[in-house]
Amino acid sequence: MRCAVTGAADGIGLSLVRRFARGGCSIIAIDQNEARGREAESELCEMGAQAQFELADLSEGNQLGPLAERMAVGGKLDVLIHNAGINCVGRFDHSDLALQERLLRVNLTAPIRLTEDLLKRGALQYGSTLVFLSSLSHYVGYPGAAVYAASKDGITSYARSLSVSLAPRGINVLTVFPGPTRTEHARRYSPDNSREGKRMPPAELAERVYRAVARRRRVLVPGLNNRLFAVLGRVLPGASTKMMRKAILDPWEAKCAESSASSES
Repeated sequence: MRCAVTGAADGIGLSLVRRFARGGCSIIAIDQNEARGREAESELCEMGAQAQFELADLSEGNQLGPLAERMAVGGKLDVLIHNAGINCVGRFDHSDLALQERLLRVNLTAPIRLTEDLLKRGALQYGSTLVFLSSLSHYVGYPGAAVYAASKDGITSYARSLSVSLAPRGINVLTVFPGPTRTEHARRYSPDNSREGKRMPPAELAERVYRAVARRRRVLVPGLNNRLFAVLGRVLPGASTKMMRKAILDPWEAKCAESSASSES
């Protein structure tokens, strides 16, 4: 079996390639960080897995076609996991528009274009699985990261609609809605990491994704707390959004105000 993972050099992506390699898959690890990507490739090979690293910046549209061409060499894919993603936190009216546009290219446009290119090349095996990592923000909102939330809602809608057209080809589409995960990415964008230990370890998330692929599930909200919060978001959207604002946007603004005051003094 062949498995390709974007954003594979760190965090959730690294845990995913490790887990699928242990499951007997040959791995295509895609990332823009060459040093870490090569380290991941070496680690997988030392595990006894067949692995190749592909260097690509998914925000650069001209790199996606050549990337798909390289991914198609050596046989069809059994699993394709769109994991790569970036964030931008803070008040939208104070944000960097160029960064927000890059976020949309990485989180939304790249998975769509890469999937399209691979499908046109016939690079996905009959009975294969496409995995899209969305976010719990789909259910509860994400005050302070509106464009990130929009990108994840967009990929969710795309995946849901795509699954219908791919069903006759035997291709399953799985959408994953992770909550807070214990990664450097989460640490970087969280205003408060004092409760980091309560976040789901990326290895646990990878295990849940691996099992969901094996069971050909279409939706995965990993973890009881995340599922309960998703239900709260559906039943009481206003309350869940206020909770997210208190947890993310308000502390972030306080942190920025404190930093600004310190720099002025």
